[in-house]
Amino acid sequence: MANRQKQERSPRGEESSAQKIKDAALRLFSSKGVDGVTVREIVAESGARNNASLHYYFGSKDALVDALILDCAHVSDSARIQKLDEMEANGGPRELADIIRLIVEVETTPSDVEGIGAVASSLGHMRFVVGLKINHRKAFMQALAGHRTSGYIRCIEHIYNLVPDMPKSLLNQRLIFMDLLLISTLAAREAAFEQDPTGGKLWGSPDAIENLITSACGLLTAPQN
Repeated sequence: MANRQKQERSPRGEESSAQKIKDAALRLFSSKGVDGVTVREIVAESGARNNASLHYYFGSKDALVDALILDCAHVSDSARIQKLDEMEANGGPRELADIIRLIVEVETTPSDVEGIGAVASSLGHMRFVVGLKINHRKAFMQALAGHRTSGYIRCIEHIYNLVPDMPKSLLNQRLIFMDLLLISTLAAREAAFEQDPTGGKLWGSPDAIENLITSACGLLTAPQN
């Protein structure tokens, strides 16, 4: 009987209900962390009827987290690929700042893709991502297993070519530092815009993003010991 009811439901209605649960979960996970949010809270935030709704569409809270990780990765990487194709067609990137700017702009430009939880200042998922990378890195990486982020890989290959004189082992370490710098800083930016539509004194400044890009470039190219 349950299977028959699933088949009889409108596919569009199911997609919309599942998307509402995703959007609600992303908002809550971003503000409170994955561990600080219950299934009951997600269901209430989404307007779903009961806890069974989440389990019906996703199976569990952990599976919902995995689905959001893949959504975020897909939207970000699709945007990277599009920007990289345009940049490479025009002969770029010509300098390191070009590729760092691309990485940053992807995460600070709202997406029109349904379900990514976009806010006025960004894609809206940086706090969710940074919380997972710091507190649940193993689960984060397992969720992405088999998902090839080809756009990000292309960005890293360009960085290797633009910083040719540094030992690869040292540059790889700095790339990890750069990733942590960017995602944590952009997560703070995301929170600032949620609290104040102007971004406050720091992020309301027209120079803030460019200064972040310059800082990331400096991290990668600082003199070796």
